[in-house]
Amino acid sequence: MKNRIAIFCRIILVTFMVISLSACWDIGDLVEENLTIDLKSADKVNVTAALYHGDIFISGEKQIPLLISKFSYNLTRWNPEVNYTVDGGEGYLKIVQKKNTKGLFNPTINHWFLQFNEDVPLKMDIVMGSGNSQLDLNSVNLIDLKAVIGTGDTLIDLTGDYQENVNITLVGGIGNTLINLPADIGIRLMIQGGIYRIRCDGLNQIGNFYYNSIFNFTERKIFVTLIAGLGMIDVRLVPSELNEV
Repeated sequence: MKNRIAIFCRIILVTFMVISLSACWDIGDLVEENLTIDLKSADKVNVTAALYHGDIFISGEKQIPLLISKFSYNLTRWNPEVNYTVDGGEGYLKIVQKKNTKGLFNPTINHWFLQFNEDVPLKMDIVMGSGNSQLDLNSVNLIDLKAVIGTGDTLIDLTGDYQENVNITLVGGIGNTLINLPADIGIRLMIQGGIYRIRCDGLNQIGNFYYNSIFNFTERKIFVTLIAGLGMIDVRLVPSELNEV
């Protein structure tokens, strides 16, 4: 019986090594791709971006195209799959890492830089994996965000001058996460999860809800639902004068 278990364990180990090493064989020279997506006839756009291994940087800028992007990677199977369609005045942009695989000992590189038109209303679904993430969403016309935070360090800046109420849903990860919120807009933060490490300076707690002092006195509001993970989450209120620096 012990011999059968030992043989079985060896088979599992060899299989795991073959799968890991097969990914190593795909490593090559660094590839850098630049991609521009035109807005076409869309009035607003739904964005889905899923990066399982690597770093993602998102920002907004004054520009004519919907998206100006750059992808850098040295694992051939990581070239992103990009698709954009428009239906009834609404755009649908999907950017997904093709293969969710990684060699065990690979010095891999995978960076996404996504720069959006700052005037186009965006609903964003973001999946972050095992790298670091920086979402500078203060410079995009954000109307809705759903994001899954990964294992690396994450910065999410939501201090933009948004023209409508914004709904945010965040699923916490394992790494450290910093969330910047504007101090001059009404903030309601709801925290879900049994065990969590979250610091919410400047917010008043009522049960699982946290509010800033001006929540009931502002026309525009940001509603955040935070599903806690294992990592540390730091929520900060940033005064508007600091956003302009």
